[in-house]
Amino acid sequence: MSYITMRDILELQKKSFLSEGSPSYDIRVDRLSRCVALLREYEDKIVKALKLDFKSRSSDEIKISEIDQSIRNITFTIKNLKKWMKPRRRQSSFGAGFLGAKSVMQPSPLGSVGIIAPWNFPVGMIFYPAASIFASGNRIMAKPSEITVHTANLMKEAVAKYFDETEFAICLGGPKVGESFSKLHLDHLLYVGSNQIAKKVLANSSKNLVPTTLELGGKSPTIISDDANLHLAAKRILFAKTLNAGQICLAPDYVFVKKGFEHSLINELKKVFDTFYPEKGQNDYTSMVNTEHFARINACIEDAVSKGANLINLGKFDTKDKNLITTKLLLNVSSKMEVMRQEIFGPILPILSYENLEEVVNYINSHDRPLGLYFFGHRKKDHQYIIKNTRSGGVTFNDTVFHLLQSRLPFGGVGESGYGCYHGFEGFLNFSNLKSIYYQTNHDSFFSLVRPPRGKYFKFVSSIMNKLS
Repeated sequence: MSYITMRDILELQKKSFLSEGSPSYDIRVDRLSRCVALLREYEDKIVKALKLDFKSRSSDEIKISEIDQSIRNITFTIKNLKKWMKPRRRQSSFGAGFLGAKSVMQPSPLGSVGIIAPWNFPVGMIFYPAASIFASGNRIMAKPSEITVHTANLMKEAVAKYFDETEFAICLGGPKVGESFSKLHLDHLLYVGSNQIAKKVLANSSKNLVPTTLELGGKSPTIISDDANLHLAAKRILFAKTLNAGQICLAPDYVFVKKGFEHSLINELKKVFDTFYPEKGQNDYTSMVNTEHFARINACIEDAVSKGANLINLGKFDTKDKNLITTKLLLNVSSKMEVMRQEIFGPILPILSYENLEEVVNYINSHDRPLGLYFFGHRKKDHQYIIKNTRSGGVTFNDTVFHLLQSRLPFGGVGESGYGCYHGFEGFLNFSNLKSIYYQTNHDSFFSLVRPPRGKYFKFVSSIMNKLS
């Protein structure tokens, strides 16, 4: 799709938005409901398209992560939308709330919101935020990743069937189209992807002063305390690390385990992996999305081993034909290795040991702020220490990833892992203009005291205004 065509679609959306005004509750619910109907009708086709794009990917995983989670989030949004849309009365400042004057905060739509979606969840990462964007009364233009081309083409077909392009449009193309998309004069832009590309997106969007929301991932740490249930921790860590073969922005990137518990943890991870993927269940394991990422992960493994890391294979069904790499553990890792220098985004799990929590916190805080942080252990003092002394987009205790699944919690990053949020009420507000509205009274005697010519009461009024909020 050319830049001119995208610009024309945006112009159509802007004209439609201005002519129709802020959409009613019923219109917003209708758009959200059509998203649900689309996902249900196209479920089988989505599964087939993603299997073509990934070569090997579990149908059940696709249904849970791409379709069920999208529908659940949209349904939650519909149930709460009427409450979220209501204007909120705010107490007026001193002297401005007399005799019928009042202050109101009204969430209002922005206009057209752009989504640049990644390849790892190419359906979900359009429809998760679409819930918040449509709820806020906006239109959507989405640019899916060209890496998952079959799914992107299917999304264009499906969206065109259920929506007019003035409401929701899919723009197809590669990096050049993505660059042009980020230069559009949108009313807001959501980018989900790498930190490196995010800087280019921001450079382009800033030329039109387009406000942005970024969800960038990062190296999400996992900490295992000496009072944790190691078997349970292994199950919950491997669920997230094997889901989509670790190609998830929130996947545990490395694990800190209390010194002396390393071998016990490794044994539990081995047992759990064999349980997850017995011989007949190997088709449930997801491949690398393409040969480039297959080569990248193998290069990371080779780099670590060449620099002294010990490699432990949890699976034995790697195959180049399917770009499939089973989960690997790395011991004796160091900061010189690529796996500790960049987000892994794949099935490698470095394991480090620690003496006390302070050294773990110092390590985490000396690196970029992650999107998620996970802690396994039951002492409340440890929980509070982690909450107060680390910085991350979100935290899950005694599990991984699950803060993302809480519809009543905002989801987003901090610092290098992004900013802004979607999901729930805060997502609704994120894609809204929080319009300040003040209704003034016709009674004018008080206000005349501060207008010229100012008389003897001005100093008295001024001193009161200075002291009161």
